[in-house]
Amino acid sequence: MRRLPPFAALRSFEAAARYNNFKMAAEDLCLSASAVSHQVRSLEEYLGVQLFHREKGKPTLTRIGATYLESIQDIFDRLENATNIVTDRGKRSSLVLHLLHSLASCWLLGLMPKLKLRHPDLDIKLLSATDSVEFSTGDIDAAIRYGDGNWLGLRSDFLMEDELFLVCSPDLAERLPPIENLDQLSEHTLIHCSLDPDEWKHWLAAAGNKELPSAHWLDLDSRGLVLEAASAGLGIAIGRMPYVVDYLSNGRLVEPYSVRIKTGKGYYLVYPEHHANFDTVVSLRDWLLDECHNLLK
Repeated sequence: MRRLPPFAALRSFEAAARYNNFKMAAEDLCLSASAVSHQVRSLEEYLGVQLFHREKGKPTLTRIGATYLESIQDIFDRLENATNIVTDRGKRSSLVLHLLHSLASCWLLGLMPKLKLRHPDLDIKLLSATDSVEFSTGDIDAAIRYGDGNWLGLRSDFLMEDELFLVCSPDLAERLPPIENLDQLSEHTLIHCSLDPDEWKHWLAAAGNKELPSAHWLDLDSRGLVLEAASAGLGIAIGRMPYVVDYLSNGRLVEPYSVRIKTGKGYYLVYPEHHANFDTVVSLRDWLLDECHNLLK
């Protein structure tokens, strides 16, 4: 007979270690935080070792706990992969992609006809949300994330770099001052995205202006609204790829100044390692990489 610890206790430990938080692990497993804590303690008693330090209510892995986690995560991944093979999930023709709502509406939806031409049998469900993606539920195949490309336990494929630059309607661009006289922007409305309150400050500093030159602001809470307002001639906005690509290509927006700032972050297609060989993920990845490469030419 195999000497194996209780599977429920292993699941609770793996989730608690992955989140470094019993409450978040409990939400993931649809249990109470006290139940997760009890399962972890039962595993510690079974093994005869301490897996977590519990200081000020925040669990942190002990050295032996970190070693144990690394071993069992590989087992969990192989178990999930084996289950996917048996249920033929890796060969299915549908895919669930998680991304921000504004990224879907401003950019990806416009590309979907191209994807359909290339992969007519691939059906995609776009799951747009503002919360971070959680792959452990098994419902999501891949996601498009903004960041530095480093996410524990996930593979990431670089899509494009994030840059800050100004955009406005063609009519407004004709009335803007030269870049040497940016203080004259005080005569115009600056459109502000509350998702990143410092982006105007960063762009102006790169252009040689330390102060915000306008008392006229239009404050909006989504990238899509910001670009719609700018294209309607309501003011000048910060443009960011890939949100603004369609607006620039169809002429609704133009880039009045050549100053661009690299933020050091970008957009990545991310997915668990064991999803890397799913036919649907491979198809989406190859197509997205081609589209983003063409965009940057």
